[in-house]
Amino acid sequence: MEFKLEDIVALFDKPEVDGPIDLTIEAIAALDKAKPGEISFLGNKKYSHLVPDTKASAVLLPKNYSGKLPPCTVIKVENPSAELAKICAKIEKILLPKPEPSIHPTAVIDREAKVGENVFIGANVVICANATVGDGAILYGNSYVGRNVKIGEDSVLMPNSVIMDNCEIGKRCRIQPGAVIGSDGYGYEFVNGVHVRVPQVGRVVLGDDVDVGANTCLDRARFDKTFIGKGTKIDNLVQVAHNVETGQGCLLVSQVGISGSTKLGNYCVLGGQVGVAGHIKIGDGAMIGGQSGVNGDIPPGSYMRGTPPRPYLKAHKIEILIGHLEELYARVKELEKKLGIETKVFVKRDQKNGG
Repeated sequence: MEFKLEDIVALFDKPEVDGPIDLTIEAIAALDKAKPGEISFLGNKKYSHLVPDTKASAVLLPKNYSGKLPPCTVIKVENPSAELAKICAKIEKILLPKPEPSIHPTAVIDREAKVGENVFIGANVVICANATVGDGAILYGNSYVGRNVKIGEDSVLMPNSVIMDNCEIGKRCRIQPGAVIGSDGYGYEFVNGVHVRVPQVGRVVLGDDVDVGANTCLDRARFDKTFIGKGTKIDNLVQVAHNVETGQGCLLVSQVGISGSTKLGNYCVLGGQVGVAGHIKIGDGAMIGGQSGVNGDIPPGSYMRGTPPRPYLKAHKIEILIGHLEELYARVKELEKKLGIETKVFVKRDQKNGG
């Protein structure tokens, strides 16, 4: 693929250009890997040291960049990463063109289902009774749409995605391969010495513009609904349990697990591998660092990390101090020796297991 740099620059919002734009761009590359004919960008300031020596023909820099400039065309914008996304959108249309509306002959569509206009239904897709597929929706091969499901306009179901009975997908949602919307919530009662399954009779509802990553599971509610707010973006391998509710614009990064009946406010961010206990509330705009274990309510606007979560800077200081515990213990022992004080630290051993 080839693009004229002047056509690329025309995509950007109020760019400041220094250098020629009558160039041909063939690829996007990282600053330290770019070659002539490629465009690069500075999306994270920690890579600023790579800018001066990049071999790219053009580079996107933030307007507040004040370091040494590279010997190529420099395009300054407010947000290089966001502007780069506009280039990627053009490339995506070429690499992954939108399929023409059609229904594959191997698709199985119940006669009581309703399929809108300009819909693409791929090979081996199953659409069950009373399901509704909105105008412009795209259902790729092997996807499954259960009974009474509603798929909103222009939503996309990637191959092997599953939407179980009675669930609802908003407009312009994207469900990635292997995602399961509406699997049973994890509910059991211990009765007479056995774990008895509690039927999960609710559903899952996704607002408009929700993205769900590959192999992510959103469990149906025990009753009522599990709800994912408008514009929320969920990464791969995320588990959302029954009756969880999120506000709009939340970000749930890979391997997040949220236990039942927890509520997230608007624009919350949960980093990778965050685990959240059930029946708690996370306030609007709260951010939780990766691998944290959340076992209590989180106030709005807070930035927390750790297990249990603490304010970010405090958690960082504690981690530094933990790294010096051995040294601190030795100093305390030396002081006790000088003061004639003797204390002992006992570590209980598991004699049975040799621990």
